[in-house]
Amino acid sequence: IEPILNLRYRNEDIEVKNITLFAKNDGRRGVSFLINRYYNDVYIKENNLDEFIDKLGEEEIDLGGVLVHKGDEVPEVLPLQSIAFADQTDILGGPFGLRYNFKPSKLRKMASKGWGDKKNGATITIDELIASADEQKQSSGLSNKKTNRTTGKNIEIYIVRGNLPEAYLKDNDNMEDYYEQIHIVAFYGGKEGKKNGHTLYRKKAEESDIKFYSSKPLLGRAIGKGGAEALFNEQIWTNFLEIHKHKLIESASKVPLWTDDEGYANRQEIVDMENLEITRLREGARIGQVPTAAPTNIAIFQNSVNDWFNNAQLVGAAQDPLLGRQSYSGQTFKGQERLVIEGKSIHEYRKGKKAKFLEEIFRDWIIPKIRKEILKDKEFLGKLNPDEMEFLADNIASRKANEEVRKRLISGQLTTKENFDTIKQQIRDKFLKAGERRKIKIIKDELKDAEIDIEINIEGKQKDLGELTNKVLSIFQFIFSNPQGFSQVMQIPGMRTAFNDILEFSNISPANFQSLLSVNLNPPQQQGQPQEQLQLAQPQLEK
Repeated sequence: IEPILNLRYRNEDIEVKNITLFAKNDGRRGVSFLINRYYNDVYIKENNLDEFIDKLGEEEIDLGGVLVHKGDEVPEVLPLQSIAFADQTDILGGPFGLRYNFKPSKLRKMASKGWGDKKNGATITIDELIASADEQKQSSGLSNKKTNRTTGKNIEIYIVRGNLPEAYLKDNDNMEDYYEQIHIVAFYGGKEGKKNGHTLYRKKAEESDIKFYSSKPLLGRAIGKGGAEALFNEQIWTNFLEIHKHKLIESASKVPLWTDDEGYANRQEIVDMENLEITRLREGARIGQVPTAAPTNIAIFQNSVNDWFNNAQLVGAAQDPLLGRQSYSGQTFKGQERLVIEGKSIHEYRKGKKAKFLEEIFRDWIIPKIRKEILKDKEFLGKLNPDEMEFLADNIASRKANEEVRKRLISGQLTTKENFDTIKQQIRDKFLKAGERRKIKIIKDELKDAEIDIEINIEGKQKDLGELTNKVLSIFQFIFSNPQGFSQVMQIPGMRTAFNDILEFSNISPANFQSLLSVNLNPPQQQGQPQEQLQLAQPQLEK
């Protein structure tokens, strides 16, 4: 099971670098630039987002589902092994409880979140609960209440969430009204072996703070079918066959002898005999080895083990090339390539489903948190990509060039279009030479009224950016290979419509190319013209 699960970890993993935030439209590109830079240069590093995504993937593959909590700064995977009780048909269909164990120092840190505060419904303080605890810990997964002695105090805490009556929250008699609640409780300090319940925290909760995901959900079951469960049958039969094959091999390792010399065993110590030592037999007697090996039976068991392994590979989509094993003799390079592509297809399918779940997490939890952070005073060192460098260089150069032109106009100096372009280019070159690492500062409430309309692309699921780039590049190569010919062809009735159809079939908006279609691509004739006086224009710098 483990090699096939490891293969799924590798092939269905989503890397942080493959999660891209980009503007839905060009008009809000400045906002998305700041969000993207803060996300890549601050949020990912400070909150270890890659570890969260790895845990999410491994938990879902192993157990068939993953439970995720919104968390304070970054979403948190709630381990399914820690569930104390839940609805066995729908994990979010009713209240569920998670069991945790805290050491005293870690539990005291929870005071910063309001645990043990009477204002938050607590009936006991953290220090009082620690004093009631003992050096015992209940064994995980056991229902016989066996406990293990621990080397120090270990406080068992239950976190309960779900739709509960109002009476549980307000200590009244209202058992009719239900709403989402969170209770943090412990059981210690009772008489005659009984434990009393203590509340550390209880509040209303948001139902949207918890999400559950399974790549293969099963109707009427709390969690779906995981990668390990899918291979249980193959593993059970493999274990059965290996045990019996081992017994045959163990039998074959014994070398019992037979002889018709009745006194041979008394005369010779066979067990302690040295190698090549000579023994004596009675004249006319015979000696031989009792056949204990059954090669045919061992081969049958081994063939059956191989069959079950091949079946496990089929179930787990783990063909030999994906496992790093050599393919069968005579396999062509192209055939091997197609085999790998087809073998990865089911993993890409599962990765795509997980990408949609991650997109939901980003839209509901992560993007709003980033927006909240960038409304504060933020200053950080960012590494700009080439596209961002060009975007900033153009906007900064336009703004500063306009400022320089205004100063000259105020002083009575006229500036031509050529002078403006020269100033702008000088500013632009100076900015680009300064390098890709820049200090970025966001002024408090600068983006308070800005609409955050950000698209999320995860592993190409929402938009295949690589394929889209190839299509656009092909169009540019076609146009600029013969610009005059392209311009003339577009004047032929029906050809413009055909070109628009090609763009639409490639999932590219023809509207983005209308300006190109209307431009005369013929090279301009050189002729003397008077310099045009500059008309000052305000650059459009996005927020």
